[in-house]
Amino acid sequence: MNDYLLSVVLGIIEGLTEFLPVSSTAHLRIAEALFHISLSDGYWKMYTIVIQLGAILCLPVYFRQRIAKFLSTFPRGERGDRNILTHPLSLTLIAFVTTAIPAFLLTKVIGKHLENLHIMGAALLIGGIVMWIVDTINAPSEAAGPAAPKSRIHTWNMEEMSLGQALWIGACQILSAVFPGTSGFSAGVLVFPVHSHHGGRHWIRFIEIATPFRGQSDWNRQH
Repeated sequence: MNDYLLSVVLGIIEGLTEFLPVSSTAHLRIAEALFHISLSDGYWKMYTIVIQLGAILCLPVYFRQRIAKFLSTFPRGERGDRNILTHPLSLTLIAFVTTAIPAFLLTKVIGKHLENLHIMGAALLIGGIVMWIVDTINAPSEAAGPAAPKSRIHTWNMEEMSLGQALWIGACQILSAVFPGTSGFSAGVLVFPVHSHHGGRHWIRFIEIATPFRGQSDWNRQH
């Protein structure tokens, strides 16, 4: 296939999968394999990471009002009950670092997993099952809303996150880095029993703003 047409097709796959609760990385790698591209080729590993930059750069635009509000309320927060460690911006950075350091140290493992269709396929399947189970369990609480008594969900907004929750979200995101096929959402779903879809989804998206830069540094370390 012509390289330009191939890039268009892969770009469409990236655009469709980046904003769904599935792994865009795994879908890109599977598509590359279907187009007879060598998964061990360093260029195409880099390509799979860099192509995601376009979608991720949309996030600061999409969240521009929220980011501006966070910056204007740092470090006390909107309610005046936060400090430099517990403000949402600080917690986002802490969660990202919690994910990035182990991912950087496991660069060679990640590189091998990016070549393994069995690992990516298994991660997609297991992640989908886990998301379905958790979503089914939490659906009544989501529908009832934050005012409902004895709700399984305790955190409904990003502004309510705690330091411990940020560390846990970052730790869960390591799965999506080490096992391509595990989307950020399916890894983050591990914290959804106490988070609403709204709060957890926004947290993961904020962390993902820096993900391509982590991925690019991983690739540079391999080469």
